[in-house]
Amino acid sequence: MVGLSLSLVLALGPGGSQVGAPEDGVRFSPPPLEIGYDHYESWNDIWRRFLDRNGRPDLYGPLLQPAPELQRPEYELPLMVAEHPLYLERDWNRRARGARVFIHSDDEFSFFNEVRAKERIPMGRVGALGLRYDRLELREVRSSMFQLAFAFPDIRGTGAFVEIRPVARFEKPDLDIELALGWARPDRGRVQARLFSMDTFNDASDALAVNRDAVQEVRVIHREPAFGLALEGEVFAIRNLRAALYLGGVIPARQSIYYAAPELTDRDREQSALLGGGWFEWAVPRTPLLLGAAATRVDTRQIDHNFDGAVIDWVREHETRAKGFAMVRLDDQLIANFLGSLTIEAVASYRLTQLPEHESEVGTVARDRSWLGLLRANWMPTRVFGVELGYLVLDRAAEGEGELAPFLTQTNHRLSTRFSLAFDPHVWITFGVGWDLDDPDNPYDQGGMTLTARW
Repeated sequence: MVGLSLSLVLALGPGGSQVGAPEDGVRFSPPPLEIGYDHYESWNDIWRRFLDRNGRPDLYGPLLQPAPELQRPEYELPLMVAEHPLYLERDWNRRARGARVFIHSDDEFSFFNEVRAKERIPMGRVGALGLRYDRLELREVRSSMFQLAFAFPDIRGTGAFVEIRPVARFEKPDLDIELALGWARPDRGRVQARLFSMDTFNDASDALAVNRDAVQEVRVIHREPAFGLALEGEVFAIRNLRAALYLGGVIPARQSIYYAAPELTDRDREQSALLGGGWFEWAVPRTPLLLGAAATRVDTRQIDHNFDGAVIDWVREHETRAKGFAMVRLDDQLIANFLGSLTIEAVASYRLTQLPEHESEVGTVARDRSWLGLLRANWMPTRVFGVELGYLVLDRAAEGEGELAPFLTQTNHRLSTRFSLAFDPHVWITFGVGWDLDDPDNPYDQGGMTLTARW
């Protein structure tokens, strides 16, 4: 998947946590909002996709599974409307506590929704306990992950840190453990290495099931430990510039799969992935203008052999995202006293998904491309209440076999009207509905709410 976006933010008026970030103010009295972009949450979403195999459409399928057969032509429009503003991303990633939520209509019977919440509690004089919950429910994602973090930040005042992060979940075979270590200084930068142990207790659960004669439709036995590795660096010591680079991969590891159904073929499977990303943001000297860009690329591979060594199946997935942005924020108290606060955001994005041939009742999509544009303005005439108006256009072209690709290939336009509530510096909310500009006989086009909380 490839995405390219340009964002312009103009604000008139006064105005996660990454590992190693300092404790950031007294609880329930957060510091002033730190305006700017950060790509770390998007990078972590890829790893959550890999780790939560129960959150993918096919529990025993490839690592990524974008699943276009589950989508609709306008699928990306409500997701773009529900996204949090770009200028709030840095504050979310730098802080150790907070919450984010969006709820947006999908159809007559279901909502897309996202919940993210995090907290950090001191443990003695050298440690801390972190809590993190991430839930995402979309057409191709049903992920719910709760992660603990046993942290030792700023060891002996050197800036070095270590964190151990087990994932607590209902499915024992899908339990994961993450180890992070690195160095961070608020005024210089941050470097971090992370090791992911995937499905750590899978074989232990299987051994118990076999010993107790428990019925298993599918047995998965790890012949080699499954690990992922990420290397991440961020620099903000250079005047007017912030930049980050991310590299990672899932190390190839073999597992054996046994099916209870006799018509299915038992097999050896090897899964691996390579991924990378980065972003930068430049504060133009003597102006309130911020310019930047971000990108991620993911390549996954899955090879199945029978027990004689012959290849049964070969699956490769490719996803690339990129975006460029510009933000302007003006804090002129005199203007704010008369006009309130105004935010304008313009976004243009490009996405490309490439998949292998796969079975689907409605056909297959091998290549899926979309252009998406957004122009959105948020005016706050008072400190608490405001209105938001947005225009979106999506052009999507899919290539493949069957009826799915022609169904997804459409151009759609939408108008978004929302109200805004700001309880600075704690809570920011927008909520409202969309209007279909292509079908005058059915103008209503989904509604929803987006919320950010700081404490």
